[in-house]
Amino acid sequence: MRFFLNFTLILFLASCSSGAQRRRTPAATATLSTLQLASPKNNAKVKNGERLTVSCLLNGARYDSLVAYLDGRRVARVADTATDVKAATKTLGAKMLKVAAFSEGKEVAAARANITVLAPNAPKSYGYTVVNAYPHDEHAYTQGLQVYRDELYESLGIYGQSAVRRVDLKSGNVLQQKELHEKYFGEGICILNGLLYQLTWLEQTCLVYNLETLEQQASLPYSGEGWGLTTDGACLIMSNGSNTICFVSPNDFAVRKRLEVYTDRGAVGNLNELELINGEIWANVYGSDNIVRIDTASGAVTGVVNMQNLLPNNLKSRNTDVLNGIAYNEKTGQIFVTGKNWKRLFEVIIFVIPNS
Repeated sequence: MRFFLNFTLILFLASCSSGAQRRRTPAATATLSTLQLASPKNNAKVKNGERLTVSCLLNGARYDSLVAYLDGRRVARVADTATDVKAATKTLGAKMLKVAAFSEGKEVAAARANITVLAPNAPKSYGYTVVNAYPHDEHAYTQGLQVYRDELYESLGIYGQSAVRRVDLKSGNVLQQKELHEKYFGEGICILNGLLYQLTWLEQTCLVYNLETLEQQASLPYSGEGWGLTTDGACLIMSNGSNTICFVSPNDFAVRKRLEVYTDRGAVGNLNELELINGEIWANVYGSDNIVRIDTASGAVTGVVNMQNLLPNNLKSRNTDVLNGIAYNEKTGQIFVTGKNWKRLFEVIIFVIPNS
């Protein structure tokens, strides 16, 4: 469905209070003292790709041209009559809409509005089918999960209990483990170029390990909280508990790209454990039974996987916590899901729910 908004540009002639002012501003080059956007209002929400109608109310003002910009990119020259504009941006979230008036090649007035660009379509709904269930350490406060060479790597949280470990996937037996110093709260992990990277929650430090020995080789600083971590083979991709995902350099955590994550209705926050699956970022939404599927180019949520009732009630205890942990075996296409202090690791098949 197409949505249309009317942008009314109200232009006023500059008025001078003294004769000296009138002499300094000749009538032939009169400029605009004000330029206002009547619509959209500041902080308006617009779906990406919507067709917008821009219209002008001139009131006899002198100018050469009116130009509309969105996110710093020129999108249209605004005519005296209605002008059709496609409000399309590469990424979603907070953007600046600007309409500028030009006289003799110079910008003489401008009006701005902050707008939020949402995903163009509602996300698809997905369900799941359990294929296999494997033993999982019910004392493992799972923060990160990764399958590599058919083995499971897992990050554990909680101060004084945090660790990174290598686990036999089918039996759940711990094959190798490295405890963290008690000052660290372990978070998301990923493997890249023979190294294992582990975020910490509030310590703003990524711990880097030799994958074979799990001996720490380096620590890298970053700003903000660390939650989930995955990789596209070039960058590390991390979440911080908000609706923002950052692509960072594995060498120094310099930010290469930021994505703001939105559905067609609003932002999706509490993004936690991450996994890259077939070019999409899958993210646990902390505190819920949902996994969101995120387009890596725009930040749009393309799908929501409802994992409700994955862990049967008879396998829950007083320590059972929320869903958290997604792992993908690229060789086989298998998807594994677990939670904090869960007694099982589940292999699942995801399917789209019709008419979603």
